[in-house]
Amino acid sequence: MFTSTGQARDLLERCGLVDTHYHVGPELVIRRYDVKTLADVAAPFGATLVLKNHTYPTTPLASLARGQFGANFYGGVVLNNFVGGLNPAAVESAVSGNRARVDAPAPDDCPIVVWMPTVHAAAHLRTHGFGFDPNWSGCCTHGHEPEPVERVPDTPVLAFDDDLRPLPELIATLEAIARHGCVLATGHLSADEVMRLVPLAAEIGVRRIILTHPHYPAIKLSDDRQRELIRIPGVFIEHCFAIHTQDGVALEAFAEAIRKTGPERVLLSTDFGQVNSDPFPEGSVRYAMELGARLDGVVSRTDFLAMFSDNGRRALAGR
Repeated sequence: MFTSTGQARDLLERCGLVDTHYHVGPELVIRRYDVKTLADVAAPFGATLVLKNHTYPTTPLASLARGQFGANFYGGVVLNNFVGGLNPAAVESAVSGNRARVDAPAPDDCPIVVWMPTVHAAAHLRTHGFGFDPNWSGCCTHGHEPEPVERVPDTPVLAFDDDLRPLPELIATLEAIARHGCVLATGHLSADEVMRLVPLAAEIGVRRIILTHPHYPAIKLSDDRQRELIRIPGVFIEHCFAIHTQDGVALEAFAEAIRKTGPERVLLSTDFGQVNSDPFPEGSVRYAMELGARLDGVVSRTDFLAMFSDNGRRALAGR
C-alpha cells in the first residue's frame, strides 16, 4: 500500500486525516494529552479529531481548541454514570458547550458525538469485571501497579431490559440526539443491544450512527451483523487501532471485516490518547502501514485513504 512510513505520513496529511475517536484528559486515568498539547501536534497536521472522555462532555474542550488553538476538534459526551447515564439533559449539556465563542447566541454548527455507555455499559462490566481498564493508565508498561480509579460504584447503565425492549430513558435520549442533529456512537453495548439500537435510532430520526469498534471483547459484533447494519443509511463502522494494540485483537480481523463489508462505510480511527500508545500522528501512520499491508491488493489506495479521511467527514456530516 505504501513504500515507506514517510509516504504514508505525507498521504495521510494531504488527504485530511479524520480520527473519530481520540481520548483527551484530564480524566480518572492519566492521559497523554490535554486539549492544548493535543492541538499543538494535530493542528499543524491539519487533522480533524473527535475528542472523547469517559467522564464528562468534551464539547467545551473542542470549542476552546477551535477558537483559541487553531485545531479542528469536535466533541461529544459518553453516557456513563458520571453524566447521569442515559438522559436527554446530558445531550443538552454537550450541545450547550459547543461554542467556540462564549458570547455566541447559539451552538456552533459542527458535529457532536453522543456515545452510548462505555465503562458503565452492562456488557463492559460483565466482560471485564471493572470499568476503567488499568492498562489505559500505562500501569503494565510504565512500572506502575494497577490502582483503583473508579470514584462511583460500577452500576451498569441500562439501555434495554432483559428481553431487549428499549427502556424509556433510551427513547428520550435518542429523541434528544435526533432533535439536536448529533451523531450516535454505540459505545460498549453488546452485539445484541447494538442490533436493536441502530434501527431504533434510525426510526426515531438519528441521521448518522457509528458502530464503535465492533471487535472489542465486550461487543463482538460479527462481520455479518456489521454488513447487515450498514444497509441502513447513515451507518458507519469504526475500526480502532487500540483494539489491536491495547486489547490484542488481530489486525487480520479488521482486514477480513473490511473485505466483507467493503470500505465505503468504514472509519479507521486510533482510539489513542493513552500514555502507552503512540503519539499523534505516529499512531495513525503506524496503523496505515500495518493495516495497509494486509489490504494491499484488496482495496485501492484511494479507498484505503478514504477510510482515514473522507468517510469520517461523511459520518460526521449529520447536522
